[in-house]
Amino acid sequence: MKKALALTATLLILALAPYVLSNPRKPSTIVFALGGIESCDSTGTTVNEFNVGDPVYVKGSGLEPGGTYYIYIVRDYSDWITSETHISDLYIVEGPITVDVNAGGYIENQPVLIWESASPGYYDVWADSQTDGEIDFYDECDTIDNLDVGNAGFFVVSEMLIIAIPVLFAYLLIIVSLKRRNIFHKQETRQDQK
Repeated sequence: MKKALALTATLLILALAPYVLSNPRKPSTIVFALGGIESCDSTGTTVNEFNVGDPVYVKGSGLEPGGTYYIYIVRDYSDWITSETHISDLYIVEGPITVDVNAGGYIENQPVLIWESASPGYYDVWADSQTDGEIDFYDECDTIDNLDVGNAGFFVVSEMLIIAIPVLFAYLLIIVSLKRRNIFHKQETRQDQK
């Protein structure tokens, strides 16, 4: 019985570890002091953890006033280097979505929908300035959202995690019930032998 409980607890911990070690879903409103781009929900609340199928929006501030940007969602990329990272180095998931920036440096009509139905994984958001700097290269005129969750801008919770918890709980209940039945069966056998 103790071994079954220990095994179940270990499996549950392993299933939950990626979720627990990442930032839990705690929406917050972020004021862009230095500017940048962030993943968010449809209300503009910063979100760094999405569920599978959720829509992903972006918001931005401190951008080139009156400028135009192409926004991409890319698989998490850990080697962003100014003037060296090229679009061909990235695995583009969504984009480009073209956004204009108002005179105050905010994306017009934000938040902007960039991904209608998110898939599991870790992702960065890249805003490539089409007004200044080098197009298709990450440079000082661009901005990225890539350090909110470990080395990624945001992540999408795997369906396997959502399924794993009830399955492990069911497994635990089955083991406990089998152990109880076995204990009662042994007691009945002893009583019959007397």
